[in-house]
Amino acid sequence: MVQIGTFAPQGWRLEMRHIKGGAEQWATTKRVAQRLEAIGYDSLWLYDHFHTVPRPEIEPTFECWTTMAALAEATSTIRLGQLVTCSLYRNPAYLAKIASCVDVISGGRVDVGLGAGWKDEEFAAYGYEFPKIRGRLDRMADTARILKAMFTEEKASVEGTHWSVTNAINEPKPLQSPHPPIWIGAQGEKVALKMVAQYADGWNHNRGPDVFEDKLRILHQHCKDVGRDPATMRVSSERTCAIFANDDERLAYITRYWPGSEPERVNKFFKGCCIGTADQVTEELQFYIDHGAELIILWFQDLADVGSGESQPERFMREVAPRLKRT
Repeated sequence: MVQIGTFAPQGWRLEMRHIKGGAEQWATTKRVAQRLEAIGYDSLWLYDHFHTVPRPEIEPTFECWTTMAALAEATSTIRLGQLVTCSLYRNPAYLAKIASCVDVISGGRVDVGLGAGWKDEEFAAYGYEFPKIRGRLDRMADTARILKAMFTEEKASVEGTHWSVTNAINEPKPLQSPHPPIWIGAQGEKVALKMVAQYADGWNHNRGPDVFEDKLRILHQHCKDVGRDPATMRVSSERTCAIFANDDERLAYITRYWPGSEPERVNKFFKGCCIGTADQVTEELQFYIDHGAELIILWFQDLADVGSGESQPERFMREVAPRLKRT
């Protein structure tokens, strides 16, 4: 059964700038998470960032893993993940400890997403080293190896390229067996996708349908090259999504959620997203499912308005989800 996930409002993409005050913003995040669980989403995801996009603004961005822990208590059945945890923001042994504890708090509902990091201005602002891409990828690989060892071994010892652990004890262990799923979000064909084949339980694709088949074919070849059955690689697709019956709805959405922006600029951004009528959105998402995706993860700009009955996440569940062939 193909699952459908979405995000909790967190602030990174300015989805809560119309809500004033940290307390009210957190109340919104919690309320929306509970509502998304109630209307049938299978998983809830967070970004791992400190500054807003497309540019840093004096607006909230709730920290990823502390928010994960809080949502683990606020929800009861929905799975919880990150797209993706930046491997350079936390020592990997410390990340293993955090993830293990949140898995226990949640009753075994955590997915661990990993990425190499890309937002260089954020690294600079917070004082993190920003190595070249190969250095960041190697650190991501170290993190994946250390996580698996500390999730499963009584005393973990891993000698990595940049990070190592020696007889590291991690208790409590995660509840999931053999460990929480590890997803890697990566697109680089020679190095990054090979690391996915080597270290990940699943691969997250966050580009459009035009390159999906080629990337998946390359990933499957890497699996074969490292002696892994490609069928064991889980696949997810992450898409920004909106459903419009007509141009008037589209313009109203742009005016509300991108105030002051030129509609043409927003429309240019929309070209890389899963945007259109219910028929068009269904067709694109069915393409990923038909080509092996077992998890679809959707971002909606109006997440903070879930509960109104008119929000895009609610509309998706009414107009698109029942039409997808998910088995």
